[in-house]
Amino acid sequence: MTAYKFFLTVISLLAYISLCRGQRCFPKGKTSQIACFEAWANINTTDDNTILAGETKVYSSSKSCLVEVISKNTGPTQRSDMYDAMVEVENKCSPAMVGTLSYPHFDISLTQVLPNTPIFGRNIKLDQPSCNIKSPFSSGKISPPDCSKAIDTIQINSKSPQKILSQSKGEIRASFKTCFVFIKSSNQLDITMNHDQLKKMSSLITGKCKEQTGSVVKQFGSFGLNSRTEMQIYFHGKPV
Repeated sequence: MTAYKFFLTVISLLAYISLCRGQRCFPKGKTSQIACFEAWANINTTDDNTILAGETKVYSSSKSCLVEVISKNTGPTQRSDMYDAMVEVENKCSPAMVGTLSYPHFDISLTQVLPNTPIFGRNIKLDQPSCNIKSPFSSGKISPPDCSKAIDTIQINSKSPQKILSQSKGEIRASFKTCFVFIKSSNQLDITMNHDQLKKMSSLITGKCKEQTGSVVKQFGSFGLNSRTEMQIYFHGKPV
């Protein structure tokens, strides 16, 4: 075998191994090692440096980087393993450093996060409302008291030991007259906030946005160590 053919064989073998491991670089987006390291460092773990059991989806962002870790429930997801996987993606997908890789107990993805990306963009400030967000409904004026009454309509899940509010995959929808309220958790785990806490979020939005659409993001508010909870308020018009 010539040196050239040997080189091609090695390259093909490495490519095959990468595909078998689920390694893939994304064609769009760009981030940096520093941003992704900071995002990884912001991930909260248990005392033994593993992802909390049951927290199968973890998202963490910093500057231009969003780190996504999806656990496979085949064993504990170690912080050190997440770091090794992140570095491997960065090396394989240089210079853009965006891509995905499958490890035995989890999948990791590095993507570019834009300034206004919902929940995780760097322009999204925790507990600071954003107004005039895009609405799935026709335009109109929101009456703030209607938002509070919409939250009152949310039932408590009687089957839940913690008596959490009724929801589906970490999402709650409620409406009353002019106001439509949508609440979601970033990790799709159940929202743990009660009616009064949701009303405080609603008041933050209507206090700043008045009769306009708006949203606000809160750290935690649902199960898991890395959750964020977002509330969106719309005029309850016709779907568009």
